[in-house]
Amino acid sequence: MFLVTLAIRAWDLLGLTLNFWALAAVVTTFSGIGIVLLLRQSRAPVARSAYAAPLPWHLVLILLLLALLGWRYATLVQELLLRPLYAWDAWMNWVPKAIVWFQHGELVDFIYPEHWLQHTGPEVYTLGNRQATPYPETVPLIQLWMMLGIGTWDHSVILLPWLLVPVALGLALFGHLRQAGVPQYLAVIACYLLLSLPYLNVHAVLAGYADIWLAASFCLGVGALYAWRQSRQWGYAVLFALMALLSSQLKNPGVVLALILVLAGIRAFLNLRLRVELALAVLLAGLLGVVLAYGFSVELPWLGRIALDADAIEVGRLGHFELQYHPVGTTFLETFFVMTNWHLLWFLLVPFACYCVFQATQSRLPVTEFLPAFAALVFVVFVFVFSRHYVAAENFVTLNRALLYVVPAMTFSFFLCFSSRESVRSPGI
Repeated sequence: MFLVTLAIRAWDLLGLTLNFWALAAVVTTFSGIGIVLLLRQSRAPVARSAYAAPLPWHLVLILLLLALLGWRYATLVQELLLRPLYAWDAWMNWVPKAIVWFQHGELVDFIYPEHWLQHTGPEVYTLGNRQATPYPETVPLIQLWMMLGIGTWDHSVILLPWLLVPVALGLALFGHLRQAGVPQYLAVIACYLLLSLPYLNVHAVLAGYADIWLAASFCLGVGALYAWRQSRQWGYAVLFALMALLSSQLKNPGVVLALILVLAGIRAFLNLRLRVELALAVLLAGLLGVVLAYGFSVELPWLGRIALDADAIEVGRLGHFELQYHPVGTTFLETFFVMTNWHLLWFLLVPFACYCVFQATQSRLPVTEFLPAFAALVFVVFVFVFSRHYVAAENFVTLNRALLYVVPAMTFSFFLCFSSRESVRSPGI
């Protein structure tokens, strides 16, 4: 889907009228290239234990969980197809752009309302929600692609990709875990625990939002990083870079998540000794202290002005944030352990994290994959504890949506603890 959106952008840059069949030919070419590369690619490294035949009770459990997921997503399909209206946030922020582009056959510009009132040049548009004007265009481009294929902008099938995102995420999660040597039944359990989460299901049918795409791209970036570390195949490095880029093109917080992925990739590439990493961490902490004490400001392309001091943070694209502590710990606890959005996820993750720590000889938490998930969680907590967004945490409007970015990657990294350390390696393509 990301390549489809890039093809639409390139098509428009060439000054061509958007046409479904022409773009479909480009997408078919993408698929053909992928098939050729797949046929030429040597077998990816798979742990020896992954070939072990599952026990009978494993097969029963696998079939039961797959049946439950099948039933669940069949009902979600029904819910999606019968939904007569776009979700509120989608209608306010994303869908209008896609509809306008569909009607014009080109990607006309959207500008701020105050600029639109004074505009006298070529035809441009604006949105009722001023904050949505500079949002990345990937999500409305996905909607536009479906509109071009169906030939209308008001059909429920336009939102079908939102239901297929968790399905694709589950398949990728299963594949990565099996490649790492996680037993088949445990890989299926991981998929079930993730794909049955109430809040993930909500965003599958509350279609039009960007959050489920960002959660998937960040998780798949972490998965591609793990696959590259194990195999050193350049294809996984390319996939990792694409997922980091996609994360930055979905939603403004995705810029930070993309940066986290890039830093994790640099760390994996350098593969420094623990002592060197600790020394660098101390150095960066000292540097951060100096910056907070004296302030820092720089202009960067695309991002704009970056400024940091003890009282505020400014990132041109993300905005200006006054830093002040807000006691919202109770809100987090209620979100994790009282409300039903996450079912039993946090009840399971907390003791499992303790198990991984105290049973280090039997199961090892992969630091390289866990760190980006943990850093993303720290970012979410920081935003809601120290910025004006604490209000959105107290009324539960945005907190769960932000946690959705972290949950798939965290699930993947924890289940890697069950991977086999004895693996079969093969040369890259």
